[in-house]
Amino acid sequence: MEKRIFHATSIILSRSIYALNWYNVSPLFIFIGPSLAISLSQLGLVPTFFLIGAGVFQIPAGIISSKIGPKKTAMIGMYILSIFTILTGFSWNIYSILIFRLIVGIGAAFYFSPAIGILKNLFEQRRVGLAMGFYNAAFNLGAGIAVLTWSTVAQIFGWRDALIISGVIGIIITIENHLTLPEPKQEKTGKLREVLTNRNVILLGIALAGFWGAYFATAQLLFTYLVKEREISNIIAGSISSLILFSGVVGGPLGGYVHDILGRGKLLLAILGIISSILILSIFMASTILTFIIAILIGIVAVSIFSILYAMPARYKEISEEYIPLSIGMINSLQISIGSIAPFLFTYISDKFSFNFGWIFLGIFVLVFLPFLLFIK
Repeated sequence: MEKRIFHATSIILSRSIYALNWYNVSPLFIFIGPSLAISLSQLGLVPTFFLIGAGVFQIPAGIISSKIGPKKTAMIGMYILSIFTILTGFSWNIYSILIFRLIVGIGAAFYFSPAIGILKNLFEQRRVGLAMGFYNAAFNLGAGIAVLTWSTVAQIFGWRDALIISGVIGIIITIENHLTLPEPKQEKTGKLREVLTNRNVILLGIALAGFWGAYFATAQLLFTYLVKEREISNIIAGSISSLILFSGVVGGPLGGYVHDILGRGKLLLAILGIISSILILSIFMASTILTFIIAILIGIVAVSIFSILYAMPARYKEISEEYIPLSIGMINSLQISIGSIAPFLFTYISDKFSFNFGWIFLGIFVLVFLPFLLFIK
């Protein structure tokens, strides 16, 4: 029991550092832009390139995980992610940043679903939703720390050293994981084609792709909006933006627990998806105090969605144990591949027209894909 707790804590800590290295770049845009003479619309390509790497390589990562094991695959991913985060600190123009962040995204893909395979084996089958809740809560904790504090770290040390520091932390936790985590035992009972062509898995990925893109854009770029458009101080803007992520620490276990008790994943996803759309649409109309409240609610709703979404494949009898990371990777790949256009379109619309139209676009973007839930059995 003590070993399980230690191993779960180890995975959750690495998941937090993984998230830190996801979200550490966007708070630095206000420093990187003037330093390298890069416009806001160009910087909007940075998270998009990251997402392309993360999206395209989710399925290869899941297949490799089924062959060599989730631990080896996840560790390869974290080493890649951490090393290329460090290299991003040495970028000299927009093209070098885009290439390095693309490879950071590839590392993220190799970590994400295989790490779920490790964590899932530490929980009972009937507590899979709760396991996903803790996993996603850990992500939001690390991402929240990045949004809240990394611009301050950059003010003290410079944006280049801020990236190098987070990458070094990533390498340290990966070494610890590599030395201590067990390799889950998996029986080879399933067929790859049954997962790759699974109707429910594909539809889940498409149905929540709009939500994923809108949520990612909001969490990444709300800080920039509040500083540039609303002229709110860095400290307050960082506090509001980080609440989206910190409140997810509550939303993750809560959503996973509700799903474990009630089931009804489709219905829960539909309701929460609509609520997230309304909340995102409300941002440009909200006062500063109301924006605080909206940020908290977005975080709770969003991570509840992720926890339910990633727990659902474990309930499908046709998906065997060794292919659960692949099925979750497929969902994430579809979400990222489709949703990755949201940050760029948001910055483009905001730059060419206004931030108001940008937020309206994101709210609608969520709803466009939700009807695919109706076709899931």
